[in-house]
Amino acid sequence: MLSYGIMLALALFMRFGPDIPLRRMLNRHLVERPLAILLARRRHQYLFILIASVMLLISGEALLLFGPELMLVYAADLALYVDVVVIAAASASWGRTHAVLSRWRPHFGRRQADKRKVGSATPRARRNQRTPAELSKANDDDGDGPGAGFSVAVPRFAMAA
Repeated sequence: MLSYGIMLALALFMRFGPDIPLRRMLNRHLVERPLAILLARRRHQYLFILIASVMLLISGEALLLFGPELMLVYAADLALYVDVVVIAAASASWGRTHAVLSRWRPHFGRRQADKRKVGSATPRARRNQRTPAELSKANDDDGDGPGAGFSVAVPRFAMAA
């Protein structure tokens, strides 16, 4: 319990204390350097450390059989595989989430004034009703042309024979 009190007092001193060399030294060694070390690593390196420590602690016989070097190589391979799987799952999840949010987005931003009033005209009713255009007489050949006397009407039953 005493150690928690000391750590709390130290944290409060580092946050709200006067700007003296002791505070700057504590901040540099307890905050800035660990953050720089953490940010210098990549995600698969953290996975490697986690997987390697679990594999080396749990697999006693495999460690004796394969040796620590082969176990660390296998842990590095497994860390890269897990990293790729996690990234693929996260990107697929983000794609689905983005699709759902794009469907829901128009519904979230509406206000009561934006909603259509009951009884008002619908967008279809407000459109102008188009009447079909008048058909042209270009294909009407009623026998008025120069070759009207030479046309022969063929009965339908004669075409079938």
